[in-house]
Order: sequence, then structure tokens, then C-alpha cells
Amino acid sequence: MTSTSTTQLTPLQLSPTPASLAELVDQAAQKYGDAPLWISIDDGTRISHAELAALTRKCANALRARGVGHGTHVAVMLPSVPAYAITWFALARLGAVMIPVNTQYKPTDLEYVLRDSDARFLVIDESCITSFAAIEGEVVPKANVIVHVSTGRGESVSWQGIVDKAPDTPVEAADVHATTLMSIQYTSGSTGFPKGCMLTQDYWLVLGVVRAHQGPPPKRLLVDKPLSYMGGMWRLLVCLYLGSAAVVARRFSLSALQDRLVEFDIDYFGATDGVAKLPDHAGIAKLRMAWISIAGLSKGLHEPLERKFRAPVRELYGLTETGSTLYMPTEATHMIGSGSCGVPAPFRACRVVGPDGTDVQRGEVGELWVSGRAILEGYYNKPEATREAFSGEWFRTGDLFRQDENGYFYIQGRIKDSIRRSGENISAREIETVASGIEGVFETAAVAVPDELRGEEVKLCLVLQPGYSREQVTPEAVARYCAERLAAFKVPRYIEYLPDFPRTSSNKIAKQELVKGRGDVFDRVSKVWSHPHPEKGC
Repeated sequence: MTSTSTTQLTPLQLSPTPASLAELVDQAAQKYGDAPLWISIDDGTRISHAELAALTRKCANALRARGVGHGTHVAVMLPSVPAYAITWFALARLGAVMIPVNTQYKPTDLEYVLRDSDARFLVIDESCITSFAAIEGEVVPKANVIVHVSTGRGESVSWQGIVDKAPDTPVEAADVHATTLMSIQYTSGSTGFPKGCMLTQDYWLVLGVVRAHQGPPPKRLLVDKPLSYMGGMWRLLVCLYLGSAAVVARRFSLSALQDRLVEFDIDYFGATDGVAKLPDHAGIAKLRMAWISIAGLSKGLHEPLERKFRAPVRELYGLTETGSTLYMPTEATHMIGSGSCGVPAPFRACRVVGPDGTDVQRGEVGELWVSGRAILEGYYNKPEATREAFSGEWFRTGDLFRQDENGYFYIQGRIKDSIRRSGENISAREIETVASGIEGVFETAAVAVPDELRGEEVKLCLVLQPGYSREQVTPEAVARYCAERLAAFKVPRYIEYLPDFPRTSSNKIAKQELVKGRGDVFDRVSKVWSHPHPEKGC
């Protein structure tokens, strides 16, 4: 039996979805009215479904008055504040294209995204202005930079100011529909700087409705993931479909997580190994959790986590390119602790494919290929990368999987040279390219090493030029150099010095051998040197 799985049409797939994101917002406003949609953990701000719809109309009118229209590329660099959701859906009303930007980006990252995406406008938080100001040359016209929480100094345009003055009137925008391009979502892969995934409004509509039905319907979802990434955004969409409330935190906090769950009566959140290992909390017994999602949780922690919260804990697998791809059904209790990612989600078909492009047998390992409604249209301005990523209708994930005899899928590793740290995809090549600029460095290799808290951590392995020592090229200097040029989550935690790299028969660096640790390793967090045993890694 070959390792292929195609989805049968489900009632969800046979049910109509809204024609656009604006229609979803307006339907939620009409249906759920004054029910809360946004509850801020940080400052107590509350916004109802009806208020969101009104604010998105005002924001759309404000942006259109400044020249934003159908197809205009608008970069948005905001933390998890109401302005993010308001701007997102305002752009959807206009048929404009949103480019979400990580607020941790340094000037180099930010300049790359703004130029690569052809952004013509920038909505930016005041806290991020320093990074933007450090960019040489004009990447976005000064008049098109809209500042959130502006102090009013200088000539900057205040987001709050223009939205407050705009009318709450219907927004007439021609040719806005499900297939309208909504986002250029940047994701790190194996080819250096991030690539922009072209995602339609239908991508988000499908992602939201599928996630809303992958477990018992929650009433209050904890959103502590950045809204610039898929995970934070789909949680908001679930709320619009279900009439639920997003309880939003600007930053994830492991130490405060259980207090947040109890204080805000959360009944859905995403858990990691670090969460599963938290000590017992007296208030947890009062919670009535609908379900909990996981992604790569250690097998031995699955059943104890279910027992602690008395709720289903189910695996989800998805990429920015493909949205919701695999999920474990709530009723599959026999799969608890199996490590499986589940079965294809509605609207998705999956195959496990060998190097020759044909399906492997069940139980064998191959690359996961995905097809279905509303996956990415391609990578923006990168036709070659788009061609390499697709085989006909099938998107090649770069992830290695196997499928068992009962149809369940299990991730086995990656073909892609990337690191996944706390949900962030980090290109190993980008780190290597930056670190290669350090004086005294001859060759670099970045690899992922296991980490209980973050899933994976970044390790940078260095071979120094003849005549240089680690006393001259110190790990502190290496980390500082990287921190000045990379977003904080990309900066290597571990720095290892080697006389040379292990090689394959074709003289490529044998990165898998570097994961285990072969030389002296410095942990910049604990500031401790170690010489790890080969089997233990860092």
C-alpha cells in the first residue's frame, strides 16, 4: 500500500464560507454584537465584535484617504495590540495586500522585507521606529509612514489620529473576493533570507474555519503568539467564526501562563514541553478547558498534560504555505502519546513521496507533499523558488514523514536546513551568512539542537582562520556581532569552536554530526563552557 491520503468531503467542506474577510467580520458583528472579541491582558482593553467591524470601516476609510487602494502593498509592524487586527481587516476591506513584519526585526531584516515586498506604505509601532530610521535611503516614502502610539512629535502621521477622524461609513471596494491577494507572509526556509508567501483572503477564511472545528468550540482563546505569524492570526479568525473572545498578551510568559489561564478563565491555549512541565497550580482545577493544541510535544508528556487539565490535548501540523495541514481528531484517544501529527485536515490532501517523485510504501519515510484549496499561490517575486516548491498541484513541504497502516502521519525530520525555535522558523543559511562576516572566522555552520523549553535552539559552529584563536574571536563577541544584525530569536545560544567540520563524501558539511557536539561549546545564556558527550548534545 502506498503512503497517500486524500481527504473525503466533510460537512465542513460542503458548507459555504464567507466571500471575503470583510464579510466574515460583518457577519460576526451582526451575529455576536456586543460579545467581547478582544480582551487585553496587558492594559484591559476590550473590543466587541460590533466595535471591531466599525473600527475596521473607519481605518479603511482613513487609509484610503491617504492613497491605499486595491492591490496596494502595506507593511504592518505592530505588536499584539488592537490596531493590528483593525488594520488587517481594514486592508482586507480595501483589497490591499498586507505584509506582516516581526517587531523583533533589526534594520537589515526590515529593509529586506520592505524592499522585497515592494511595500508602498508602512504602519509601524513607535517602539520599532529606531530600526526603520537606521535604514539608509528611502524604502517607503516618508508621507506613507503611519505611526501607532505616536507622540505627535515631528511630521509623522498618527495611526490613532487618522482613524479617529475617519467616518464609520460602508467601504465600497470593487473586485474584493476570496481569491484576492491578502498577504505576503514572510517565512524562513533553507535559502537565506525569508521568502514572501502569497496568500489570498480565502487562505485565511479556510484556515480560520478549519481551526474553529478541530476541537470542541472554545469561548476564550489565549493569544500569546505574535500576530505577525500564522498562529496568532488564526486564533483571531476562530473567534470571528465562533463568537469567542481572544484574550491577548503582547508577549508569551511561561512563568505567568497558568496565572493567566485562571485569571481570564481560558478554555483553549497552545502547550509546549515547557508548559507541560510547569508545577501544579491550585486554580487549574477550576478551569473547564475545551481543548489544548500541541506541536511536537514529547510523547511522555502528552497523557499527563491531558490528566492535569482534564481536556483533549491534540496535535496540529501546518506551515505558512499550507495553513492547517494535519490534525489529530478529538475522538482519537487511542493515539495519545503516539507522537503522530494526525490525519489530513479538511480541504487538504497529503502524500509521502520518495526522491523519485513516487509515493513510498506505508511505514517508509519520504517528503510530505500537500495540495488543496487556498494554499499559497507562490513566493513573491521568486519564480524559481516557486517552481522548486511545487510539483504540479503539490507543494513540497521539505519535511520528512511516514504514514502508518491506519493512515496517521508522523514527522521524522526535515530536508530543509532550518531551525524551529519557539515556533519561529529560522534559516540556518541566514545565520551562517551573517557570522561569516566576523573577522577571524573561516567557515560557519548553524544547526538546531534540542531544547526542552523552546523545542530547538540555535547552535553556531565555527572554524577559525589560521592564526586566530577563540580568545581572539570570543563567543561574547560572536553573539554581540550576530545580535547587531539578526532578530533576537535568531541569535545563536550555543557557539562551538572546531578545527574543521565533518564532511560527507561529496565534501559537504555533515551537519547532523554537529548536532551532537564535537568541540568546546559556549552557552551564552548560562555563560558556561562545556565539552558535550557525543550522545548528549548540548
